[in-house]
Order: sequence, then C-alpha cells, then structure tokens
Amino acid sequence: MSNSMTVKETVAFEDSPGLVDRDALGRMIAPVRNRLLLGAGLSALSVPLRFLPYVSVVEIARVLLTDSSLNLVWLWAAIGAAGTILGFVVYNAALTVCHTADAHFKYSIRSRIARHLSRVPLGWFANGGTGEVKQAMTDDVKRMHLLVAHLPADVVPAILSPIVALIYLVAMDWKFSLILVGYIGVCLALAAPSMRRAYRTNVDSWNLAMSTLTSATVELGDGIEVVKTYGSGSRAFARYSSAVDSMVAVCVRWMSGMGRPVVAMSILLSPAVLIVVITATGTAMLSGGWITPVALVAFLVVGIGVPSSVLHMGTMANLYREGQLGATHVESILGEPELAEPQDAVPARSTLVEFDSVGFEYTTGQRVLENISFEMQPGTVTAIVGPSGSGKTTLARLLPRFWDVTDGSIRLGGSDLRDQSSREVLRSMAIVFQDVVLLRDSVRENIRLGRPDATDLEVETAARRAQIHDVIMRLPDGYDTEIGGGSGGELSGGEKQRLTIARAILQNPPIVILDEATSQADPHSESAVQRALGAISADGGTLMVIAHRLHTVRYADQILVLDAGRIVEKGTHEQLSALGGTYARMWALQNPLVEDISPRKALQ
Repeated sequence: MSNSMTVKETVAFEDSPGLVDRDALGRMIAPVRNRLLLGAGLSALSVPLRFLPYVSVVEIARVLLTDSSLNLVWLWAAIGAAGTILGFVVYNAALTVCHTADAHFKYSIRSRIARHLSRVPLGWFANGGTGEVKQAMTDDVKRMHLLVAHLPADVVPAILSPIVALIYLVAMDWKFSLILVGYIGVCLALAAPSMRRAYRTNVDSWNLAMSTLTSATVELGDGIEVVKTYGSGSRAFARYSSAVDSMVAVCVRWMSGMGRPVVAMSILLSPAVLIVVITATGTAMLSGGWITPVALVAFLVVGIGVPSSVLHMGTMANLYREGQLGATHVESILGEPELAEPQDAVPARSTLVEFDSVGFEYTTGQRVLENISFEMQPGTVTAIVGPSGSGKTTLARLLPRFWDVTDGSIRLGGSDLRDQSSREVLRSMAIVFQDVVLLRDSVRENIRLGRPDATDLEVETAARRAQIHDVIMRLPDGYDTEIGGGSGGELSGGEKQRLTIARAILQNPPIVILDEATSQADPHSESAVQRALGAISADGGTLMVIAHRLHTVRYADQILVLDAGRIVEKGTHEQLSALGGTYARMWALQNPLVEDISPRKALQ
C-alpha cells in the first residue's frame, strides 16, 4: 500500500529528527532559490538603513550634550528619516521578491504534485490517498509558503539586527556591551533548561492527544446523526469529550512547565526591565567615570531592542522546522510509484476479458487474491459474489488498472493490460462503485462527465433509462440544479447511485463494472435500472457485477464465488445451487422474496 506518511505519522514525527529529510526543503525551493537569495540580500541591505534612526537619536543627544551646532541636529534628523524611508522601501522590495517567488513556488509544487498524481495508480487514492493529497496540496504547501514568503526577508534581519546593534554598542563602550550580553545570556540560560525539559516531557503526550482528538472528531462528525439521537451518552461523544479533556490536560501540564520560565524570561528581557537595568548599571558606571553620557544614551536606545531580535530567531527556527516537515511529506507523495505505461501501446482488439492465474498483494507477503482465472465473453454478465473481505472489490478494481497484478496477467482483447495505455483502458470502461462521488456542479454536467460532448437530449435519455429523470425534474432548476450547492440540489444515496448509473449509460462503454451499484436503490428503481444496464450487454457490452444481494445476479451468465481471495465455485445459479456449497448456503440465508430482476432476466 502507500509508502507515504499519513497525517498521524506527520504529527508524530515532529519530535523524531530521523523521519525528517533535512535536504528535502532545499530540493523543494531549488527552482526559486535565486529569487530568495535576492530577497535575502535586499533584506540584509535594509538592516543598516533601518538602524540609522537609532544612530541619529544617539548623535542628536551627543550634539545637545556638547552644545554643538543645531544644524547637526537637523542633519542627523534628516539622516534618520532617510534611513527609515529607504530601509522600508528596500525591505518591502525584499518582501515583494520573496512573495513573487512564493507564488511561483506554490504553482510549481502543486503542478508537480498534480502531474505526478495523474500517473499514480488509482488504487492509491482508494486506499486513503485523498487525505494525503489534501495534506500535501494545502497543509504542507502552506508550511513551505510561510517559509518561502517570509523567512528570507525576516530571518536575515533577525540575525543581522542584533549583530549590527552589538557591533555599534561595542564601538560605543565594550565593557557595558559585555555586561548587557552577559545579562541576556544568563536570562536565556536560566529559562532554557526548564523549557527544554517541558518540551521533551510533554511532546509525545501532545502528539498522542492530537492524534486521538483528530480521530474522535472525524468519528463524531461521521456519526453526528447517531450522537444527536442518543445525546451525550453515546460512546462517540464520550470518546470525543475524553479526547478534549486529555488535550486540555496536556496543554495545562505543558504550559505549567514552560509558563514560569517563559514569563520570567519575557519580563527580564522586556524593554521596561532593560531600561531599569541599563539605567541603574549605566548610572553607577557614569558616576565612576567608566562610561560617557552619550554611550549610556546609545545603550538605552539600542540595547533594549537586542533581546527581541534574538527571541524572534526562535520563531524563525520553528518556521524552518515546519517547512522541513512539509517538504518531507510532499517528497514522500512525489515518491509514490507511478503506473507503468508502455512505450508502444497495443490496442485491444475486442472486449474479451481474461484473468489468467492472477495474484495480488497490497503489501509484500499479504496475499489478497490468489490464482484467479476466468473469462468474460463480450455481451455477457459475470457476477462476483462472496462474503465480506473475500476480495471482490479488489478483483473488480484490477480490471481498470487501479493497480497492476502481482502475478499472472489480465488481458483485454487478447493484449495484456500492462501493454495498453491506461487512458484507453479507462475509456473503454464505465465504473459505478458503491461509494458515490459527485462533483459540485450541475446535475447535467455530472451526468455528462461520462461523455463531455453529449447533447442535452442524450443526457436526458440516459437519465430516463437510469430512472432518475423524474427526480431531477423535481429539483429547483431541473438539470441545471447544482449538486450540494445549497440550492435544493440534495439527493438521497439511492438517487446519487442512479445519477452515476446515468453517467455510465451515457458513456455507453464496451465494459461496465458495477460494485454494489444499486445497493441503495428501492426494489422498483433497482428493477428498472437493471433492465437499462442489461441493454448494454445486449449490444455486445461486457458486464462485471459485484453483488451482495444474490437475486440481482441470479441470471448472470456466470457467477464466481470468492472466499479468502480464491475462486471456490464457478457456474450459473442453477449449477451452484445444485452444488450445495458456499453459494447455495448464501442463497438460503438471504431467502429472497422479491422477483428476479437481473439484467439477463430483463432481456428474456
């Protein structure tokens, strides 16, 4: 199955450096690296320019303290104003360059993901890949977006600003600079161990609580009708409440461990406290003649801003780590094996389908299908039945190449599927699965998806044959009603199935695969739909029907009974009933009391 990391694993590996590819981020941003370097360079240039106003304040104080010409005051004021304006102009230019690079980056990454996923086997999506796509396309790209758009323009000032400030302060008075650096270092050293200990102690509990809460939230959302029916006493609600309580407990414990040192550090390094510390220390040094008044002003103006730049680097470090996590997961998606396409595709010569000793496994050593052999002649109906977990749906999805077989081969028209274009294979089939997926578009376009060039009359004809036309006409805008658009275009499960069947009928393919396609239809609609689908086989089409309700496939040309991934029985309904085996027992258990409404029955 998928070798990419799941959302849960991504959360869990945030404290597992071994699962983070340190080079993935560099590879991701390679196409825009030059632009980011330009942005970083402009950002670096803005630092001394934006530092000029502070220097101007100090120099103005020097002029005033030494009774120099007031013209110098205006000169330094002009220098400070010019530095402020030019600094912000250059910094905004850096942001513009980085955001432009980010727009190109997001387009490039999402295009790469989309192109790659168009070549990934469809079975990957069926096995939970849609969640991986959502995470990669939105969450992971957002993680890297923040990094690309802001890190070059912000991390350079975060690094250079304290360096420039300290160089300036050292030039003013190196002794006081050592005292200031020592004070900041002691504050950080006192807080760091407690913060690190709180992180290491609680991060695993946080990850587990987050994962549990996510699962409980999904469960609660999926089962909201049951929860509302049975109230807070339901197990789903209890699990959700417990997950929330656990999350709150972890947060309180974590914040309690980190709260005191963080609050203490924030207070000790706040501008208010630094003004007191610098003033007290500077006054003592001033009285002893160890510092000049101008130097003290410089430390009061510049020194109080040094810690904020240092603390900002911690935010930048977290941003960088988030980007690494996102890049690692995106690369895992891009590393999903593609479905092999032949260089010289061989077209199918007919709709004859042959399964020849087919074996399949999702994970090495865990067989799902074993030694599956049968034929589907054109114009016939083949039914696949068996207990849950016997491999029916997997077998059906091998035919349209959702995956390639592990052993043996599947031939269409005499040619191995792997020697044919996957696009042409899919075009030759209509697939109607139990899990219905409709686009947020009009009813007409949802049906027309099976054949985009179909006329309105052909769409309506297909809908009538699928017994859904009358339902559509009762919608607010008929065939133009938007599905799921909040305009009254809501359909029941059975109606949605009949809509997808109309899509298959409109496509009129040579092969139709039905996986419990009428499981949510009422008996009357099921009978009509079965008759419509039966016309496909009458026209030479080949039908594969996966069924749980055996009465719907009683008159199939052949019935295959699967059990534990193997064909244990094969034959017609009469033959299998007389055999007295698995099929006969299933039939007896179901004991249908409704009339036979299979496609073959309808054609007689």
